[in-house]
Amino acid sequence: MARQAGFTLVEVLVWTVLSAVVLGAAYSVYRMQAREFKVQENRLEAQEYAQAVIELMVREIRNAGSLPAGACTTTPANTKGIVTADIQTFRLVYDSNADTDCADADENITYAFDNTDCPTGYGNIKRNGEPLTDCNVPEGSANFSFTYYPKDCTVSFSPPVGSGTEACQAGNAGTLAAIRRVEIKLTVKSKNPDPVFGGQLTTTMTSNADLRNSGLAS
Repeated sequence: MARQAGFTLVEVLVWTVLSAVVLGAAYSVYRMQAREFKVQENRLEAQEYAQAVIELMVREIRNAGSLPAGACTTTPANTKGIVTADIQTFRLVYDSNADTDCADADENITYAFDNTDCPTGYGNIKRNGEPLTDCNVPEGSANFSFTYYPKDCTVSFSPPVGSGTEACQAGNAGTLAAIRRVEIKLTVKSKNPDPVFGGQLTTTMTSNADLRNSGLAS
């Protein structure tokens, strides 16, 4: 009778160990790739989230330069539609339907940082009191701020409006009407953190709103 060939115990143990090593290496590669994918996904989510918020602000802030003479007679006296220009608060008015007042919906707009009901260290960007974010903006002007520039000048005002000591600010000190460009800086955390892969990432975006018709007499 022919003798049947088989595996010895040593061979089985060696095969088991090698299989474990190969499977462990494959899992490590998979985990690393999955983590990198999740990190990129969270980063992209945070970027898209910040971009959506900042684009809304830019689009509306541009309207602060389109207030013609005689419009918005019920608002505080100013010539460019800007009522408040602080580091973390910006209020504008404009006459969207040319009826000479700014009392209609979305004609009197305030953007501001507010940490009410948010976890310690975080807050929201609010538009007329309604949050645009999800308590995922870190506190501090380094994470959300408005910076103001006069016409043809790369030197910013110190909010609310600068002292006029720079040459390009001469004659513009203390006037909201001198503002020609508003720079917005926003940092947000990703809305859907993953504690295993990627965690909760933050992203910072900066954009500029050039006031419409701000170079024209008003």
